[in-house]
Amino acid sequence: MQHLARTALYMSIASVLACIPSTDADADGALPKLGTVTVEGHQKNTLESPASGAEQGATISGHALDILGGAGQTNPYAAISLLPSVMAQNPDPYGLANVPGGNKGVRIRGERNPHGGIGTVEGLPLSAVNPGPGEQFLFDMENIRSITLLAPPFSPDKLAVFTTQGYLNSHVLWPRAKFGGEVDQSFGSYDFHRSFIRLDSGTLPTGTRVFISGSYTHADQWRGPGASPDYRYNGEIGISQDLGRTLSAKVYAAYGSMKENNYLPLTYTQASNLGQYYNLGYNSTLTGNVANDVNYYGYNRQKFQDYAVFGELNWHPDDQNTLVIKPFYSQENGYYLQGLSNLGGKPGIRDWIIDHSLYGVVAQYDTQWHGNHFSVGYWFENLTPPGPPTDFKIYRMVNGQLVFGGYGLLARATANHVFNSPYFQWRRKVGPVTFTAGARYLMEQTPSFSVYNTAGIPDASYANALNLATSINSARSVEGRTFYQWLPYFSAVYAVNPDLDTVFAYGRNNGAPAFNSWPSVQMNFAAFQKAGVTAQRAWDQLAPETSNSFSLGLKWHEAAWYVNPTFFYATYRNKYVNAYDPLVGISYDQNAGMGRAWGFELAAGAKLWHRLSVFSNLAYDRAYFTQDLRTGSGAFLPVTGLQFPDTPRFIGSLGALYEYGRFSIAPTLQYMGSRYADTLHTQPVPGYLLANLNMGYHWRITHVGELTVNLSILNLFNRHYIGLIDSSYLSTAASGGASFYPGAPITVAGTIGLRF
Repeated sequence: MQHLARTALYMSIASVLACIPSTDADADGALPKLGTVTVEGHQKNTLESPASGAEQGATISGHALDILGGAGQTNPYAAISLLPSVMAQNPDPYGLANVPGGNKGVRIRGERNPHGGIGTVEGLPLSAVNPGPGEQFLFDMENIRSITLLAPPFSPDKLAVFTTQGYLNSHVLWPRAKFGGEVDQSFGSYDFHRSFIRLDSGTLPTGTRVFISGSYTHADQWRGPGASPDYRYNGEIGISQDLGRTLSAKVYAAYGSMKENNYLPLTYTQASNLGQYYNLGYNSTLTGNVANDVNYYGYNRQKFQDYAVFGELNWHPDDQNTLVIKPFYSQENGYYLQGLSNLGGKPGIRDWIIDHSLYGVVAQYDTQWHGNHFSVGYWFENLTPPGPPTDFKIYRMVNGQLVFGGYGLLARATANHVFNSPYFQWRRKVGPVTFTAGARYLMEQTPSFSVYNTAGIPDASYANALNLATSINSARSVEGRTFYQWLPYFSAVYAVNPDLDTVFAYGRNNGAPAFNSWPSVQMNFAAFQKAGVTAQRAWDQLAPETSNSFSLGLKWHEAAWYVNPTFFYATYRNKYVNAYDPLVGISYDQNAGMGRAWGFELAAGAKLWHRLSVFSNLAYDRAYFTQDLRTGSGAFLPVTGLQFPDTPRFIGSLGALYEYGRFSIAPTLQYMGSRYADTLHTQPVPGYLLANLNMGYHWRITHVGELTVNLSILNLFNRHYIGLIDSSYLSTAASGGASFYPGAPITVAGTIGLRF
């Protein structure tokens, strides 16, 4: 009987994966709490004590990951949305919308990554300078074993392309030691449906373990026509092999293909009148008026394929020494199609072709000697642009048809974006105090571009267009350079008693150069020239944002409760801002700010009795400019003392988990304070309070497995509010200004699953 079950499941997996088209580019845990994040997938427990150490983060259980990850189960950002000082927002109720460009909707203590997602996978920076969906939508959450979220400062071995925002790492669920599997089927509002299946081989006679999984997801948009996604196909496979007593190897591969319509961003005027514009979406039909037809939903869409493969070679000759080598590779190809009211002076459709890859390796050696723990490592990564963009096509609307109107940008990367970073770390316990110290030396080579004159080049693929280009526009071309930074770290943890630690940490973090200024300069080159700003001058003004971060706090944890108060302070240099330049006449991204942030975070939780656990996360963030901004053209903007854009001072969350026999219920509340959308504080955005409810029922079926049923209600009281604010260069709501996305209304989704 078991043999027949295995055979049937293998055939089912093969059938699911066979349905994934090769389309072209046309363990125990707890509810959220502070401490180093360790989220063990698919297992239940009540609240746990926060992890020890000086780093500040959060802990979420596998059951909480199921709850907070939502029915969409494709976006890791949804799972961290209730943590202190975290804003994780998406225009879609299931977290399935990929916002065009680099802003993927996550801020931590007022900081965001403007060049794509912040996530790493198994400590590998698969999410780099990427305006596409990338790592954010490549992994099904059922295949994620744990998630780590850390706010700065954190130790040098926590690698990411940019770290001023924080560190978010997903640990995959490698093949299990025992044969088993999982089948889930979800349905919900707006024609949401999702199917997932996974099969683990268990340990084979050769010592090999294999898993394979596949999923399909669809959902209509909740406002306007179209789907988000129309489809998302995903396939993943993992293999692990012991190669002897001291050597093991693992390989993981993931494939994703998605197609969806973009959500319509609102202008500030529309966002200020949600009573009228809350449900506004793109137009469902063409009108014949080109000014209106830029908002036709068929002209605002995207399609992408993503691949990633990474491995791990682990050599541990004894208990004192370990060497780990992790190579990785990722590729993405696809496009964004966007209607713009002003594209070269008149309405048009912009087609941004994205075809890029990255590869790299992380190697780390750990050893212990006389009570000292040493780690030395090296990270190398090579990224092929875009981003920033290399290919913008322009189409005009003529008699209801799209007609090629030339190239807005055609560029070749003559040098890639390259990171090299050796690092070291030392840790030792001296009496009741544990010290950790180390540093990373970061060498970042920015890309160089040759921009081509495009007159006479027909509508062609990117490669063919480059072959047809005969002359370089030297005035628009740029040469990159290499930045060098020391990123030191120090922490001390004083154990007052077995239940109470006092923690202090300091670290320097690296942030993003304002690469988003590149398309702004290229698409508005005449305006920059008139203001006396050349392309090379704008490129030379790029500089890595840097921060010096301090944290001081307590970690007090008893058997049934914990309290974690934390004070933090940070200074910023070359702050990444989007600001209006009066001499150029547009808003664009710049490394022009000097800033400071300080605040207080409190995470607390308790197991009130054996059936009820509660948690609360509160944060006050005062993040502001310490001097006026000088724009790229030399103009000054009076911003001293003003709060950073899109940064509320108050954020809070409250949740509970009640379990009675096979039944569980988990209500959560989230409060987001008011904020300003722009640098000069002319666009206030109100705060909001959201309530969500998750209910579950599970029972074990003899000789079959565990059957689970979950029902989620999001935005329980149907609040109308503004969620994500996007000020990237791909904004379409205003001329270079911010775009506003309403938060989704009440949404109901259910999942039935079998785990065996």
